[in-house]
Amino acid sequence: MKIMTAVASTTHLDLHNERMSKSALEGMALQIRSKYIPQLVNHDLGRQIGVLLYGKVLSLEDGEFALYVVSGIFESESEKQNYKLGSPNIVWRKYKHYLDYAKKLSNQKKDKRKSQGLLSDIRADFNIADLLEAHLDSTQVLPDGRIYKIKRFIAATGDLRIEVYPKDHCPKHFHVTSKQRGINARFGLNTLEFINTKSGRVKKDDIKKIQNFFETHPEALQKLKSEYKRMSL
Repeated sequence: MKIMTAVASTTHLDLHNERMSKSALEGMALQIRSKYIPQLVNHDLGRQIGVLLYGKVLSLEDGEFALYVVSGIFESESEKQNYKLGSPNIVWRKYKHYLDYAKKLSNQKKDKRKSQGLLSDIRADFNIADLLEAHLDSTQVLPDGRIYKIKRFIAATGDLRIEVYPKDHCPKHFHVTSKQRGINARFGLNTLEFINTKSGRVKKDDIKKIQNFFETHPEALQKLKSEYKRMSL
């Protein structure tokens, strides 16, 4: 099994003007140390390529915090059988030392962030961070070890949250919610047109705000469609 490390998430402000709390990162690290969480290709539970083995929150030089993770990439089918999803993670202590090494690498210059074959460059594989965020945010593990999908947060603009629900009914759509105003509205996935509301009242300005958000953030629209496809499997 090939061992890799990455910074999965930090408490820095992201592109959507949101930030993860230190306690949220610590919760993710605890999940990783408690049960086996898969590393996937394009968030597809049918395409598992590895497993997350260890996670720990460490402080950064600027006063913020980061969740560092160690993952193992399977090199044979027999390796995969040893890490059944949802089963207790009984090996995490064996991989703690990889993050000690990774932390030292993170303090060096970019052209020296090579582990000479032992570890990948910490910033070379951001897909691990994306996969971890998507998996933890959109799945839960039942007591019997089975994994099921919950709604997936995509982005936010003002008090409006854009979300995708698993295996939602046709027509293809996403949800726009607001806890402050009790809104749960449906918008067409391909047209971005307002469909109807399950609760609350959507203003014309809200509709325009959502449409304008995706017009000015095409990467968010791509993420929305990708997550809709993943959550529909």
